[in-house]
Amino acid sequence: MNSTGRKAGGATATANDDSSEPVDQPAPDGTRRKSIKSVEIGSRVLEALVNSDTDGAFLRDVAEKSNLSRSQAHRYLLAFVNTGVVEQDPDSGRYALGAFSVRIGMAALARVEPVQVAGRHLSILLKELKTTGLLSVWGNYGPTVIRWKDGGIPLATTLRVGSVLPLQTSSTGNLFMALCSREQTQAVLDNERKAGLVLPDEELDQMIAETRKCGYAKTSGRVVPGLSAISVPVFDPDQRLLATMSVLTRSQNESFFSTQVIDRIKRQALEASQAIGWPGFNRPGDVDVSKFLCGNHQEMDQQATDGDQSE
Repeated sequence: MNSTGRKAGGATATANDDSSEPVDQPAPDGTRRKSIKSVEIGSRVLEALVNSDTDGAFLRDVAEKSNLSRSQAHRYLLAFVNTGVVEQDPDSGRYALGAFSVRIGMAALARVEPVQVAGRHLSILLKELKTTGLLSVWGNYGPTVIRWKDGGIPLATTLRVGSVLPLQTSSTGNLFMALCSREQTQAVLDNERKAGLVLPDEELDQMIAETRKCGYAKTSGRVVPGLSAISVPVFDPDQRLLATMSVLTRSQNESFFSTQVIDRIKRQALEASQAIGWPGFNRPGDVDVSKFLCGNHQEMDQQATDGDQSE
């Protein structure tokens, strides 16, 4: 590395470099594309504000989170204030995203097709895991499959796009029961029970509690014999359950849903939710959705058996 902080083969931005000198960045085809260091560093400042409390953040917090000195962070914040991207509270001195940031965010959201975004993230996940999965949303008759994706060895199943999954015995249904109001799910639950699919209320309550505690639903063998599934939620900007991602495997492949794989599945759901506009925090009184998007799965993994329910 030379005195300017440039490595052979391309430049890298550092916390101590806020110049507007072009920097090479990776392109999708593996080549390098020129960008502006100061813009990239400025994006770290904005990200620090995005991840701050709703009341905003003090200069010291912005500097720490963006890996800048206070003087550097202040220069970026001043530039953003001058352009309306950031605003500063005159009383507390806290910085927060400004009116222009709101306009940018609204324009970006207007161009987002949430289901397509979730489907793309599911495809990425399935290609990596080399297995099959599906995307489901809440329909008139309950959880409904809207995407069926094969990322590897096909799995034999009667499920297809348009299939309605049971609330009580599918991992997808378990998620909807855990994250949606009883008012939304009660009619579908009543219809299932009238059709002869009846699980005791105590068992359902335990399932809901375990799903909320561990942050995903894992089931095996009830909907399609021989298949196991893990389902994770994708949230919308209002923190409502937009869709569920389900990853399938053969039940005899007991080692497939390892701790690392579950972490990977949940991380992909987190990235999908963020791409759609999930704000990353909970409104008072809501189910703690953060548990569904990070960690907290080991207890449920130990409890799961081949006799559990399945997608």
